[in-house]
Parts: sequence; C-alpha cells; structure tokens
Amino acid sequence: MIASTTAESVEIQRFEKPMKELGMFWWAFAVRGGGAILFAGFLLYSGSFFGTIFFDPIMFVVLALVLGFYILSNGILLGVASGYAAEHQVDIWQFLLAECIFDTALGTYVGLTLLLSSESLAWLAGLHALGTGCFLAALAWKLRANKAYSGLLGVAGFIAFCAGLAFVLYRQAATRTATHWLGGFELFYGVVVFVFAEGLHRHHVPLLRGESAEFR
Repeated sequence: MIASTTAESVEIQRFEKPMKELGMFWWAFAVRGGGAILFAGFLLYSGSFFGTIFFDPIMFVVLALVLGFYILSNGILLGVASGYAAEHQVDIWQFLLAECIFDTALGTYVGLTLLLSSESLAWLAGLHALGTGCFLAALAWKLRANKAYSGLLGVAGFIAFCAGLAFVLYRQAATRTATHWLGGFELFYGVVVFVFAEGLHRHHVPLLRGESAEFR
C-alpha cells in the first residue's frame, strides 16, 4: 500500500514538475500568442493590397519593417524569458535562448535589409516556420508526461515544420498568396500558443496560493 502510494506520488511529481516550471512563463507564451494573432490580422488585411491600391515596392518595405519588428520582438521576449528561467534554474532556458538568438538574427536581417521580394518573403517565412516547429517540438518533448499538451504542441510543431517546407518549396507563389498563407499560419500558431498559455496560467495560479493544481 505504501509502495503504491509512493509510486503514485512520484508519477504525479513527474507529471507536474515541467508544468510547474513552465507555469512561471505563462505570460511569455500569452504575449507571443496574442502578438501572432495581431500579426496574422495585419498580414491577411495587407495582403489584399498587393497589386491594387499601393505599389508592390512600397508594400514590400512596409511588410519587411513589420515582419522584422515582429520577429525581433519575439526574440527580445524570449531573451527576457530565458534570463528569468536561468535565474530560477529552469532547464528550459536553453530552448528559449536558442530561439531568442535565431529570432533576433532573423528579425534584424529582415528589418535592416528591406529587400523583400515574393521569393525572399517565402524563404524567410519558411525559415521562421521551421524554427517555430523545432521549438514547439522541443516543448512537446519536455512535456511528454502530459499527454494532452504534449500532443497539442507536437501536432502544432509538425504542422509548422510542414508549413515551413511548403514555403520553401513553393517560393514562386504569388505575393498575395504567400502573404495570406503566412497570415493563416500565424493565426494558427497564435491560437495554439494562447491556449497553451491559458492552461499554464490555470496551473500556476493554484500553486501560488499553495493549493494543489489540477491540470487537464
């Protein structure tokens, strides 16, 4: 009886420890998810302007500035989160730092060059989606004890990886089409991350109150 209770306690601890650690960063995932949804709205709206109201070169400059700022702000947010994680000795800081470096470099390149074209837009969108897919897959592996959220992040990571490959392989697609595809991907990613952040927050609040957290 005691052995059974001990085994159950160990299993619960193995299940809750990663969620307890990640619960401290629910705000980072919430901000990132909300930002992705807003960025998706901008892409879906602005994509309709290519070749109609504004000249394409002007739209490419605007899109490069917004895309560069969006990716760079993600990198800064991840940098803050990785520093906070390292300070609290949470081993996820390596994942956060790796994506911080990737997003910062990519966002800086896009924002400074302003040399987007329909083909380079697809390449950059593909790199962004591939990096996002790898990060989601790493999170899914870390949370493998939690089948529900590990599955959600794993499927999202697989879809992001496939989207990245699609952008790279079909980089000759029309600019309006590529912009709408990127907007759809960002909307999907934003919703997934926001749902994950909400789950982390529901798990973290009882822990702050000293209560037992129930995470489904």
